[in-house]
Amino acid sequence: MTYVATDLNRKITFRKLTLTQDPNTGEMIEAWADHVSVFARVEPLVGREYFAAAAVQAEDTTKFTMRYRGDITPDMRIAFDGDTYDIISIQNIRSGNRETLIYAKAAN
Repeated sequence: MTYVATDLNRKITFRKLTLTQDPNTGEMIEAWADHVSVFARVEPLVGREYFAAAAVQAEDTTKFTMRYRGDITPDMRIAFDGDTYDIISIQNIRSGNRETLIYAKAAN
């Protein structure tokens, strides 16, 4: 493993997109609901700036290291410290089901 238990000292929450039906209008409503909270190591990566459509945009990528969980999917979001992150990739380190690395970028 590339971490020790004391490194997993930040609580993050995975959120899942849910659909519910409005009882009054019958319209489907999308909402992000908490799925699970875990402890993780959080490492902000160096911000990258790039030119796109003649505008400078900053991309904030963060690496989350946690114990393995098989119920986390790329369509989820991470809530941490008042910010929301879209998951870019999930990696099961050495396919050992012990450690998961997640790369995520700040949601707009």
